[in-house]
Amino acid sequence: MKRVSSIIVVVTLLLCSAYAPVNAAQPKDWTLAVFLNADNNLDPFGVEDQKEMSRVGSSDFLNIVSLIDRERGPAQINYVEKNNIKKVKDMGELDMGDYRQLVSFAKFVKENYPAKKYCFVIWNHGSGWKNKSAGAIYRGISYDDSSNNHITNAQLGVAMEEISKILGQKIDILNMDACLMQMVEVAHAVKDSVSYMVASEELEPGKGAPYDDILAGVKNGMTPTAFAQNWVNAFAKSYNGGSQGFDESTQSALDLSKFSPLVDAVNGLAKSLMSGKNTMVVKAALAKVQKFGDPSSIDLVHFAELLKAQTGVDASVKTACDKVIAAVKAAIIINKTTGTTTKNSKGIAIYLPQNLMIESKYLSLSFSKATMWDDMILALAKREAAERVVADVIAGNLDEMRNLVADAQQNPGNEAYRIALRELNFTMFADKALPSNIESEFNSLFETFKNTISAK
Repeated sequence: MKRVSSIIVVVTLLLCSAYAPVNAAQPKDWTLAVFLNADNNLDPFGVEDQKEMSRVGSSDFLNIVSLIDRERGPAQINYVEKNNIKKVKDMGELDMGDYRQLVSFAKFVKENYPAKKYCFVIWNHGSGWKNKSAGAIYRGISYDDSSNNHITNAQLGVAMEEISKILGQKIDILNMDACLMQMVEVAHAVKDSVSYMVASEELEPGKGAPYDDILAGVKNGMTPTAFAQNWVNAFAKSYNGGSQGFDESTQSALDLSKFSPLVDAVNGLAKSLMSGKNTMVVKAALAKVQKFGDPSSIDLVHFAELLKAQTGVDASVKTACDKVIAAVKAAIIINKTTGTTTKNSKGIAIYLPQNLMIESKYLSLSFSKATMWDDMILALAKREAAERVVADVIAGNLDEMRNLVADAQQNPGNEAYRIALRELNFTMFADKALPSNIESEFNSLFETFKNTISAK
């Protein structure tokens, strides 16, 4: 019986050790923690990315830990060694779209694989700040097809705050190996808990980050700045004829300690655009601006450059554009693009739909609450019809005026019509800009328009 008991003890110890955390005693220099949500159509890429990690593997200064949930089967936490992916813990079926699972994973990492510096990777589909919409392939971040859940922009902010408290420090690097996440709105949600944010403005290629190339460049004692720069450089090189061939890609690193001046600059631009008749110049810039997989996501710097170059733009708008460009330049420590369709990607995107029809959920974002960017979009939308009609009438054309009157008769309560009435009244009568050859018909249309909306 003693011998049998001994055998049982030995077997038990062996089984426990097979799933026990590895090298959990002394903090290493870096821990790379990958929240790898492959419970979707990205499953094969998730498996391949873990293999890429294992080609380099953990070292005496680096922990590589992953929590992977695949399309089929239970989730598990792995410790990635050189040429070996070692299962640490079975997790069962997890909802990887629940931000609390990300927080729990961070707690496990802190307790078992402590480090001086941490890089957390969220691996999945992404779409910037947006929530799920019907028929969308990618919405939010960390989509779990089993639960049909995802991490929202607000939840991402909460998760980073809680993880920062668990670590007892800011997260050195938040990397989102996902599409469309390098946005002002996303950065604003995590700015108080993260030092550097590494992500893509554009859709990422299916293969995502080249983990073997990236990890090969990680050195003992590497600063967060150098780590982030190494990530971006390796990513771009891999898609410029490197390990992952040729493909369109963007990747940049944002220093969040310099994010506040960027927010102030964007807010200043919003205020300047609201102060004048700028709808048409904004629309002209939007027609040419660098757009991404979600066309309402545009490159912020390229937009400012195009806006500044428009004929007739107020000096205040030009000054505001210069401040935006300077602030982005100071905050983006590295920006790389590959291919030809992303050549005007300058490092960070912002939400600005071509039709100026703002999505209601946008108003709930922390960025919207802290700035006047949403107010600017709403104001421009209200002024659009007025500016378009005024310009058309001045040019001697009444097509837009006729359309305006017809629309008003269908929906006389629209606030935008009252703005149009004021602008037309001032420009055509006070400024006397009305061409004489259309005066009679214009006056008739104007009276009909005025009476229609006044009757409401």
